[in-house]
Amino acid sequence: MTARGHGSPGRIPMKTNFRLVLTVVACLAAPALARAEEPKTAKVAYSALEIARFDVNREDYSSKEAERAGKISDEFLDGIQRALLGEMTRSSLFPAVRKPAESAEAGSPVLILGGRIVDFKPGNRAARYFAGFGAGQQKIEVECVLKNKTTGEVVAKEMITDRKVAGWAGGSEEKGVEDFAEKVLAFLKRSIGAP
Repeated sequence: MTARGHGSPGRIPMKTNFRLVLTVVACLAAPALARAEEPKTAKVAYSALEIARFDVNREDYSSKEAERAGKISDEFLDGIQRALLGEMTRSSLFPAVRKPAESAEAGSPVLILGGRIVDFKPGNRAARYFAGFGAGQQKIEVECVLKNKTTGEVVAKEMITDRKVAGWAGGSEEKGVEDFAEKVLAFLKRSIGAP
């Protein structure tokens, strides 16, 4: 021990080590905490997202996929639009999420999410439950298009497919649509550069 009782000469006292470590941790944690409080809005300042009902060509019989897509009901298309409105609203990516028919402020930048149903299989819950192995699977395939409403420019385009193969008690049709809406949200985030 040295005359002052602080251990061997040349060693840093334990209290000083602790203070140094605490200071370094605080410096490293501060930027992470600041990032966590940043809002999750789009990098490009869009004031709203409008979600159009997906189109379907009921007269196209060129392939079995197109023919199946033409059989989708209007109620199911409305259900997809409602699910997308709910999912996008909960995501808080945009200050406003609405249907295209609703009014918008003049000159404000707006994105429109639309697309075309390419294939649709309603599926069979009983077959998924009892047979399994892909029997009765539900399938939704949509060519999603994201456009700038003012310029008409296509911001992004992607084919999104969701299959409901199984689930608790065969899975529900609504769960398949919710899963599809989550995939569309992921496409939207990639397209606008959101976290």
